[in-house]
Amino acid sequence: MERRVVITGMGAVTPLGSNLEITWENLMKAKSGIDFISLFDASSFPVKIAAEVKDFDESVLNVPEYMKPFISRATKFCLSAAQEAMENARVSLDAIDPTMFGISIGGNEETSKLSSFGEAFTEEDIFSSLQNGDLSYFNNSNYLGQIWALRRCAHTPSNILSILYGAQGPVSTSSTACASSAQAIGKAMRMIEYGDADIMITGGCDSIIGEFSVAGFGLLGALSRNNDHPERSSRPFDLKRDGFILGEGAGILIMEELDHARARGAHIVAEITGFGTSSNAYRITDCPPDGRGADLAMRLALQDAALSPSEINCINAHGTSTLINDRSETQAIKKVFGEAAYNTPISSNKSMLGHLIASAGTIELIVSTLTINNNIIPPTINYETPDPDCDLDYVPNEPREHEVNAVLSNSFAFGGQNASLVVERYH
Repeated sequence: MERRVVITGMGAVTPLGSNLEITWENLMKAKSGIDFISLFDASSFPVKIAAEVKDFDESVLNVPEYMKPFISRATKFCLSAAQEAMENARVSLDAIDPTMFGISIGGNEETSKLSSFGEAFTEEDIFSSLQNGDLSYFNNSNYLGQIWALRRCAHTPSNILSILYGAQGPVSTSSTACASSAQAIGKAMRMIEYGDADIMITGGCDSIIGEFSVAGFGLLGALSRNNDHPERSSRPFDLKRDGFILGEGAGILIMEELDHARARGAHIVAEITGFGTSSNAYRITDCPPDGRGADLAMRLALQDAALSPSEINCINAHGTSTLINDRSETQAIKKVFGEAAYNTPISSNKSMLGHLIASAGTIELIVSTLTINNNIIPPTINYETPDPDCDLDYVPNEPREHEVNAVLSNSFAFGGQNASLVVERYH
């Protein structure tokens, strides 16, 4: 018997809002969450802008005191989004089987910021200390220094969620760069379909806005340097785009087997029907100009959902705002959709949210779900100068009312890792 997978709860912490409602409201206002970096002094950096989470109140987190040292900035976002999603799903932990309750989260290692070393170790110059063979900092580190190797792991948010919610079922972490949380959702979908779990907390979190990440991505030439106009710096598919914007945040979904959701009287938000994943097998920091790999992920997702391209009402694009990625994704869409590509609205949430890296896929799937529920497609803002190589309908600058029953959401990562998801209106 086929096990259908539905969404019953959602939560988000993004550069546009500390919860899902505020985030959606600002998306509908075509507002940008990008501004000057405040998490460290970037005044001497060639890249001075990012999409930071603002006005986040961590006091609302229900976390035991002993666990707080293990919780990084990204994990705080994850826990907040999970609380919102669990409340929206109205899950009673006493009423579900903990052995059929699982976790699947996409994430990165905690970013090393210069301030992190001072918080973890009393030795001011660890590099010189190690170089000179003086290991006295081992005896002078504080508690954070003792546990930092664990706290920094990509799997720590999954473990913490499992402990806090008593989830004894499968616990999984996906760390595949920009495809992380989309692949985590795909894994959660399969776990439910195969009968390994009845209910899953799934999604992703990330926060890599720090000196090393900004410098590293900047050296790759991947980041926008439009420092004079932060709110206009992310411009997917526009001819004058010059790179993506680092962002941070978290998105969480509660996904359930349909009969399990019905049995507890849950409100069903939407249904996840398709997942496809692939590799470009091309380059670490580049996309194939012909869209190879990305097209396969989309085809597999459509095949899994048993939908034709003409039945997709909207594509939530990966749309990073880099010259090569946007052209590559456009080519991939044309290969899969054929003539239907020109009649399918395409939206890039990154124009407003920036690139939330490991959490991007989940946030964009949540936005896709809200697009279905509201029959409104968020815009691709800052689209002013058409690129002849990107000649599709990118829903420029303003939200569009449109009947939407099925959305294809794309996440294509550095290293060539691809994931596409199909979410449909629940019938």
